[in-house]
Amino acid sequence: YVCQIRAYQHIEVRALERGYLRDVFVDEGQSVHRGQSLFQITPVLYQAELARSSAEVQFAEVEYRNTRLLREGNVVSPNELALARANLDKAAAQRALAEAHLRFSRLDAPFDGMVGRLMARRGSLLEEGDLLTVLADNSQMWVYFNVSEREYLAYRRTHAIGDPVPVRLRMANNEIFNQQGTIQTIEADFNNETGTIAFRAGFPNP
Repeated sequence: YVCQIRAYQHIEVRALERGYLRDVFVDEGQSVHRGQSLFQITPVLYQAELARSSAEVQFAEVEYRNTRLLREGNVVSPNELALARANLDKAAAQRALAEAHLRFSRLDAPFDGMVGRLMARRGSLLEEGDLLTVLADNSQMWVYFNVSEREYLAYRRTHAIGDPVPVRLRMANNEIFNQQGTIQTIEADFNNETGTIAFRAGFPNP
């Protein structure tokens, strides 16, 4: 069977915030580990937002403490104390949002993998959602191949769903890949144009 080989995991890495691409910590084709830094978008604006929101939290905390003391002395109403508490909670939520924006300005690898082509260079102005690269985990390969309806029916007569049926992979240079794979799953539908159904085999790729 002619097959198509895909990485076990293959994702697009995109900018989560708008800004200039300040640092690129990786190169094309480089292997990276989970948590390793990939890109840094200029965080100046988000640092300023965090500083402003932190100051607002401090102000709201002082205001709340003072209002609580006044309430204990029965000087202000319960509603005024509740309003001061709500202002403190609102300021804290804004600070948490600013912290999230600051974290989003640095992009880390979500899993071990290999970096693809870099789509932006240092100094590029990025919009939210811009593609930076792709990250692929090649530690396991998913190999797809199409089987005719006749062969599929014969397969189902002899094998139950989930049977780890062994398969081998012949590469483009005619060599047999040195790891044995197993059939993992079968697609749900036949292709109406070709009359075939796709099987997927998994191969370890140490």
